[in-house]
Amino acid sequence: MKYITYVGSYTTKEHEYGMHICESDNETGAIRVLRKIAVPNTTYMALSKDGKRLYSVISSDKFGPPGFDGGLAYFKTDGDDVKLVSEISTTKTTPCHISLSPDEKSVVFAEYSLATAGYVDLKEDGSFQSDSMKIIQHIGDGPNKPRQNAAHAHCSIVSPDGKYLLVTDLGIDCVKAYDFKNREKGIEESIETTIKTLPSGAGPRHTVFHPNGRFMFVIFELLNLVSSYVYDGTSFYLLDTKKLIPGNFDSFSKAAAIKISEDGSQLFCSNRGHDSITVFNVNQKGGLEYLNNTRLNGKFPRDFEFMPGGNFCLIGLKESWEVGSYAYDKKTGVFTPVQKIEGIYRPLFFKFNTAQNAS
Repeated sequence: MKYITYVGSYTTKEHEYGMHICESDNETGAIRVLRKIAVPNTTYMALSKDGKRLYSVISSDKFGPPGFDGGLAYFKTDGDDVKLVSEISTTKTTPCHISLSPDEKSVVFAEYSLATAGYVDLKEDGSFQSDSMKIIQHIGDGPNKPRQNAAHAHCSIVSPDGKYLLVTDLGIDCVKAYDFKNREKGIEESIETTIKTLPSGAGPRHTVFHPNGRFMFVIFELLNLVSSYVYDGTSFYLLDTKKLIPGNFDSFSKAAAIKISEDGSQLFCSNRGHDSITVFNVNQKGGLEYLNNTRLNGKFPRDFEFMPGGNFCLIGLKESWEVGSYAYDKKTGVFTPVQKIEGIYRPLFFKFNTAQNAS
């Protein structure tokens, strides 16, 4: 089956197309570009379940000068047609992460450079309720200098039960939890739910929940690790920590994206420098069992996403300026190149519209 696929990337004056609308075939792994849209720095996206609302981080001089030009954008989608409906400033640099709350009534975001995070509620038509926006400021540092000279919010998600806003901060070795369910009373930190990650200096980057909502996984950029936690509805308990790069690799590498399979049986982590994806099997208790590591035919795999069905994967090879399509073997954990699209400037992020199939 063929699916509309949104590809987000960095932009410059010379490379103005921040979004490419593609067609992906989950039976062959083939991908082709249908359209491209000149929107700035759509480097992370969130898509509603009905496939009609696409949200993205953006930058715009309408919001302010460089360093204070970050914001969010709302697009209506209809097949390969994408129309910008509204934008809203987030007051700092372009956010690095965006996601929808489980009830799809709010968008949450994280901004790396100045360590802010927050949320904005949505109107019934999907547009931003601007007076609802709340900004959270992180402060502090960590031992792994210079990357931990200051706080750096890197990921923002709402727990599957809708109770907590979880902001992963690379600079202070923390996944801070805020009371999201009662946010109308003011956004307050839930100390018993906040995670002080270990080891110190590992630099947590992104988090993802298992489909069962009981396990959460954290990827650590600076020490190339991944951990699993058990969530009981109030607190998180560390269960397991594994290395991402096998053998005696001693060159520079830093972890990037973390994804979970549709059935929750496998966890995937990308490595920039080692230029690979590491696969773990996830056992019934949430523990991680190393399966394989595949070196890729390109540089700097910043983010990746599996096509529906999980047999093929699109990988954004940022420094190669290409999108790679890879076949995936679940039994062996091996990725095999199928196709690549070259010339997309520093591609980063992918979303498949499973509600609106390509014609």
